[in-house]
Amino acid sequence: MSVNIDQIVGGLTLPSLRSVKPLDSATFQFDLEGGSRNWLINVHFGGGFPYVLPKLELVDKLLVGRLAHVSKGGVICLEESDSLLIDHTRPEDIISFLLEQAVSLLERVRLGVYQDELLDELEGYYSPIRSVNSLYHAEANLEEIYLRVSRVTGKRSAECLDPVLLSGKNTPLPEIFSNVRDLGRYPLINILHVPLEQAPLPPVAGQDIDSDYLYSLVKYMSVSNTAALKKVLGKLEANKVFFILLSMPRSSGERSQLLVKCRAATPSAHPLAANAHEWQITLMSVTRLNAEYLLERGGAELSLQEKKIAIVGCGSVGSEIALMLAKSGAGELTLIDDDMFEADNLYRHRLGGGALNFVPDSKLGFPRTWRKVTALANNLHREIPFIKVIDVPDSFEKAEEKIPFAQYDLVVVAVGAPSTSLMINQKLKLAGCKQVIYCWNEAASCGGHAVLLNLEESCLECLYSKAGGIEATTMLSLIQPGQDISKNLTGCAGVFTPFSGLDSTRSATLAAQLALDTLLQGRLASAVSWRGNNRSGLKVTERFKSMPLQEELPIIENRNCSVCNE
Repeated sequence: MSVNIDQIVGGLTLPSLRSVKPLDSATFQFDLEGGSRNWLINVHFGGGFPYVLPKLELVDKLLVGRLAHVSKGGVICLEESDSLLIDHTRPEDIISFLLEQAVSLLERVRLGVYQDELLDELEGYYSPIRSVNSLYHAEANLEEIYLRVSRVTGKRSAECLDPVLLSGKNTPLPEIFSNVRDLGRYPLINILHVPLEQAPLPPVAGQDIDSDYLYSLVKYMSVSNTAALKKVLGKLEANKVFFILLSMPRSSGERSQLLVKCRAATPSAHPLAANAHEWQITLMSVTRLNAEYLLERGGAELSLQEKKIAIVGCGSVGSEIALMLAKSGAGELTLIDDDMFEADNLYRHRLGGGALNFVPDSKLGFPRTWRKVTALANNLHREIPFIKVIDVPDSFEKAEEKIPFAQYDLVVVAVGAPSTSLMINQKLKLAGCKQVIYCWNEAASCGGHAVLLNLEESCLECLYSKAGGIEATTMLSLIQPGQDISKNLTGCAGVFTPFSGLDSTRSATLAAQLALDTLLQGRLASAVSWRGNNRSGLKVTERFKSMPLQEELPIIENRNCSVCNE
């Protein structure tokens, strides 16, 4: 949709509009009447308007640095999310709405009582172009921390140091995560984390931070931190470059953080020790990678960091559950499976082709095949920085000899073979386990199940009943027993049960949600099932025919259960 901006602006009848004039083909200056004063606002229309909102800029720069939700460059921030849905067919109303919102915002934040909103958003106010990664969790104590640095290629002078990574001195790096291990070749320098007791207002009128302003920040420190700072500064030698991590409290409890680079032509005392005007100040934002921030920012639960979860069976469903629980904040996962990761698994497993190996081993003479749990554990450590994953490449029978399952907060059994699940069920009950989740797919995308049980009250065997012959069925079954549902593409050795990666994800999602519910707030025993399409024309149960797309059923002890009544 192409629009004529001149025509639209010229036709506006906004009540607060006093005048409007064009500055260029895409920028117009609006003079708007507020309750206390008039406001001059420049509106910059990008090429995407009306699908993309225009940018609003406050003209009076003397107010920049004193009004919340106005950046250092004067840009007015009207919303804190990208979820606003606008009607692009009404461009006049879009402009009117934004201008009314801007005046309302400016009228509100001009009052001193709203100054805290500005102090809460100092990182957004400055919005430095450069950013540095940080594994450091800033708190209220002054301390020396590590900064890994690099040098600009071809230059050796100290002022050409560039920051690479911030970290605490007592915090080990998650070396398996991403390519963090490669950072070992970058030298470490000590820098100061300087926590302010309260956040200061920015320099007036949107000016840059200079040495005078930086030196004045000492008065915002606590008495104890000020005393500690004097001791540290007394030991520092003059230099041509210093880095300082500034932090200041926010009302949410988190701390705003800015990395300050101070550079001078000749070696000088630390800029917080003496007010020397030769310092050139550069601000850099901090990209937080510490666990406390990432977990909350990613929607994970901090309380899960203390939970221990075992996953028995790390195939199609189990690998998805492992990833979901890891990304939910689980602190420790134990993965149990003795299968190898083969190319047959590619389209149904969380692991992709990167877990296959084509290069011959120097000792074996042929390519080594990885165990599923080993490859999955390595993958999780690379993808998620703060998690402990223990891989146990054994069958359940061997694993139970060395793993105290009763000490785990939750055991998830994602084994495809029903008989194996029943065997594991009996052993877990005898071992004194309490919270257990069993999950599996049914063939041909007919559906899947996740069952949460407290083994002190009921067990997986409670769901089963004899269906005639040697086959059994459960109260959850969607496919009738006694029919051939498997396939093979290469002969008997290649027999498999047909289901898709999407089926596994759906079943895993149910299991992961049950896991979170019971770990975080407790939950009664229940079974959640999803129903798919019977595209293969299999004989299905009455439950399949009548159930909705997803259904939850309560689970109680079966008095005829041979395990519970043994």
